[in-house]
Amino acid sequence: MSAAFHSNGANLVMMLKNMSIICALMCLANIEAAAQSSFENPEDLKLLQGEELKAAFADKTHYGTYKQFRDETGTSQYTEHTKADGTTFYIEGEMKLTGQWRSSGDRICYRYDEEISGVHCFIIFELGTCLYGYSPENVRASGPIDPNYWNAKSIRKGDVSTCDDLLG
Repeated sequence: MSAAFHSNGANLVMMLKNMSIICALMCLANIEAAAQSSFENPEDLKLLQGEELKAAFADKTHYGTYKQFRDETGTSQYTEHTKADGTTFYIEGEMKLTGQWRSSGDRICYRYDEEISGVHCFIIFELGTCLYGYSPENVRASGPIDPNYWNAKSIRKGDVSTCDDLLG
């Protein structure tokens, strides 16, 4: 009876391991699906520019995610507080940066004090409470070349998220 119990116990352990692997694969598939999700109505993306763009960022804290996982920080999540005076404080994993931001026309640009790689600019589109940042080279006068090819998306602190994978 002891041998039968041991054999059944080994089978149970093997079954639990297999179930864990299946669950992990399903979770990865769901994460990939969320990262690659498509817009139902890409024409609903609203370009932010001028004072509207500035107001979306001045004295606001944004919680966001990059489309691609960032190996250097071990995350794709970030938080950024942009003050009305043009200064910014950025957190991504253990990395913390201070810098400057500005909006001009249809672009918002950042330069970080601790970084020597220059200025980072985005064109921002809004859909609900979700703000999508695109590299300028991925946007035409009619809008994003491909709405799903955003670089980063965020919500403002206090907003209830309409993004498919961000919490507010």
